[in-house]
Amino acid sequence: MELYRLLQQQGFGGRKECRQLIDYGLVEVNGEVADNYRAQFELADISSLTVDDEPWPVVRGPLYLLLHKPANYETSHKPNCHPSIYRLLPDQFSNLDISAVGRLDVDTTGLILLSNDGQFIHALSSPKKLVPKVYRATLKHEATPELIAKLQSGVYLNDEAREFAADSVAQIDAHTIVLTITEGKYHQVKRMVAAASNRVEALHRESLGAIVLGDLPAGEWRHLTAEELAAFGF
Repeated sequence: MELYRLLQQQGFGGRKECRQLIDYGLVEVNGEVADNYRAQFELADISSLTVDDEPWPVVRGPLYLLLHKPANYETSHKPNCHPSIYRLLPDQFSNLDISAVGRLDVDTTGLILLSNDGQFIHALSSPKKLVPKVYRATLKHEATPELIAKLQSGVYLNDEAREFAADSVAQIDAHTIVLTITEGKYHQVKRMVAAASNRVEALHRESLGAIVLGDLPAGEWRHLTAEELAAFGF
């Protein structure tokens, strides 16, 4: 593949922008300056790519990313009042049609997956798949046995004709619970807690299916591993 086309594939812009990067000597492949835009490269042979003195991860296929979403970021390409979570990704990714798997509210933190593989996004977003999502909720009032029982047995939400129940609920301390749901209704955890006569003060998603956020710092991202993708059949 010609070098400028390779840069286009990696998300560095159109033909003109990529040729300029190469002509100005701003591209290094495997530690060597590559200043011939028609030079041929195979993705499999590229161990490192540097553009304008900044190392970039080489995209070898669809992207599957895990992001630790901080508070006060919107899960949107066109945010209204807060910055977009996509700002937290490398600039080149903005040209690769990445979308989030579902959404997290602006004040909700934790694990969110992103990809440019439509089948992957659909498989994890579809309510029919019943992918478990684990949330840690900090409550305004102390958690009581009655609250736990209501969340486990089911509560009615406004504008919904049936009850919604958590798959599991565990109390961590007086004001903290961890609950698992497999559906993804709008503001579901907050609405369930409200229906059980309490209020969510802070909400953090710890895992989605077999994928766990772990100790990834807030605002950071990483590629999903082959084992994590295999757990979802990818």
